[in-house]
Amino acid sequence: MRASVLDLGSNSFHVLVADVDDGRVVPVLRQREMLHLGAVVARHGAIPDEERANAAATAGHLADLARRSGAGEVTAVATAAIRDADNGSEVLAAIEAATGVPVRILPGEEEARLSYLGVRSSVALEADPTLVLDLGGGSLEFAIGHGGTLDWAASTPLGSSRLSTSLKKDPPGKGDLRRLRALVDEHVDPLVPTVWTSAPRTVIALGGTVRALARLVAADRGVWLPAETVTNQLHVPAGALRAVRDRLLELDYVQRLDLPGMKDTRADHVHVAATVLVDVLERLAVDEVVISDAGIREGLLLDARGVTEVPPAAELRRREIERVATTFVPEDPHPTHVAALAGLLFDELVDLHGLGDDDRELLVHAAALHTIGEALALRRSHRHGAYLLENAELRGFSPRDVAMLATLVRFHGARGLDRRFPPTASLDPDRRGRCERLLPLLQVADVLDRARDQAVHDVHALDDDGEVLTIAVQGDPHLVPSDLGRRVAWFQRVFERRLQLVDADTDDALH
Repeated sequence: MRASVLDLGSNSFHVLVADVDDGRVVPVLRQREMLHLGAVVARHGAIPDEERANAAATAGHLADLARRSGAGEVTAVATAAIRDADNGSEVLAAIEAATGVPVRILPGEEEARLSYLGVRSSVALEADPTLVLDLGGGSLEFAIGHGGTLDWAASTPLGSSRLSTSLKKDPPGKGDLRRLRALVDEHVDPLVPTVWTSAPRTVIALGGTVRALARLVAADRGVWLPAETVTNQLHVPAGALRAVRDRLLELDYVQRLDLPGMKDTRADHVHVAATVLVDVLERLAVDEVVISDAGIREGLLLDARGVTEVPPAAELRRREIERVATTFVPEDPHPTHVAALAGLLFDELVDLHGLGDDDRELLVHAAALHTIGEALALRRSHRHGAYLLENAELRGFSPRDVAMLATLVRFHGARGLDRRFPPTASLDPDRRGRCERLLPLLQVADVLDRARDQAVHDVHALDDDGEVLTIAVQGDPHLVPSDLGRRVAWFQRVFERRLQLVDADTDDALH
């Protein structure tokens, strides 16, 4: 079902149009307009007539855009700025008249609940309880939960746009920072005992300015990001955020604009967001945060469909792989069959490669997508496939996971890895080494279905004397000797033994 949400936030008004099904949100259209109402309310206490008229016109435009994009329903919500404005009811009436949509003002705790639900649909969480920090323009929400259950939520008036109006200097002076940090302590200190008692094992941070900070950290540390900007499930050390904060606090607005990827709509308050986030992490003794690209809007769409439970981590990733496969290779049984063979080979040769369950999952997913580039063209399809993977915005996968998937797809027909390929170059030695051992398993699985007729339905490792590894194949793979030799060359180099394939029924060599 195609639906949309109109999020009337403190920094910006957003519309998200998406297809929502089975706990999954697939974006179709996004549009954002920056209004900075949080700063307006912080200065005036109310929203003046001119800003009110602009807010209503902007909301009307976004609602019309959603309808024309095929959204069957439009859900509209307002958060901290309109909630806290002295004339919030008047602003709400103007917006409802312009959009023709009833607008619900969300209490802070409800914001936290919806953000938590949105995060669970995007980030594959392996360790609960989870603490979610949603840093917006008008407020900072805290939520703690496990699985699909929200255990506790709190809202604080620590939005970055709101707080930026209290600074007297740019860059901020010592007095500015002292007052800002005192305000953070005032609102966060009462929450610390509850957070510590809950003992969260994972901490998620989200919000547009949080993502901007994450991209600055990635640029500083030379971290590869899918599509150069996607930060979903990026692990960010608190120390790296602290270093970025310290640098931001030395720069004025014009200098902040010169930072990599910085937009003028973020440069006016990104240093405030960094200060708030780092101070909160320090108060809570958090060493690392995981970034989520999804939040309240995705949560609203799911909530409107009655979805309160999202799939566990492995299922979230499987559905994302299925989404991409359905888009590019919807009726081709070959990649699915190769994925099954790759899983069998992994299991049969576990003593040889020494890899774990996470690696098996990545191998099977890479195999399921190794032909997606053929949707564009057969020639150079390995390059097309890797590009599509880099830009698929895969939920449930970290940038490092995406780099491994792109590496396996890019080189599944090659004689090894090429470190000039940016995703491969971004991998640390351990992950690159794991790719080097996964790649030959994918290549052998692929060659066993070279005819694309799914004739091979089982494989067994028979013997490994340290020089020759014999694998029995159930079914006729229709091997071409020259092609087989080229495709198993990497296997023989990595595992330092010759690969021999035999017919499982006759023991005759297949090459």
